Amino acid sequence: MSYRASLYPGAPHSSAAVTAPLVASAKDKQRECQAYETVRDQANQLAHFLDAYADKYTTLTGGSEAVGDVVEHWQNVFRITALTLGSLAQKRADLAPTVDSSDPADVVLPRGTLPDKLVRIPVRPADEEEEALAAAAAAAREQTASPAAATGG
Repeated sequence: MSYRASLYPGAPHSSAAVTAPLVASAKDKQRECQAYETVRDQANQLAHFLDAYADKYTTLTGGSEAVGDVVEHWQNVFRITALTLGSLAQKRADLAPTVDSSDPADVVLPRGTLPDKLVRIPVRPADEEEEALAAAAAAAREQTASPAAATGG
C-alpha cells in the first residue's frame, strides 16, 4: 500500500521536492515560536519588575509624606524644645539660691526632674468628648435655673 506524497491528484511523486520547503517553513515557524516565547518571558519579567517597583514606590511615597510632615512641623519642634529648655533653666534658677553656686547653669537638678507638660493629648474619642461637653452644659443650665426657681417661689 502506497501513500500519495502530494495533495494534488496529478502531481508527481517527488517527496524531496515537496518536503524541503515544508521543512524550511517548519523551521521558520519554530524559530518564530521561540522568539515569541522569549518575548513573552521577558514581558513577564518586566511585569514582575514593575510590580515590585510599584510596591517600593508606594513605600517611598509614604516615607516622603512622613518626611514632609516632619519638615512641616519642624519649627514647632524647635519652639517646644526651646520652651522645655527654658522650663528647666527656670527650675535651675529657682534652685540656685539653695545651692552654694552663683551660676544657675552649675545647679544639678534632682534625679527625675522633668520639664513642664507642653502637649495635651486627648484621651477620649471626639464623640465622647462632645457628649461630655453637652452634659456639662446641661448641668450648668440646670444649676443656673434652680437658684432662680428657689428665689422666685
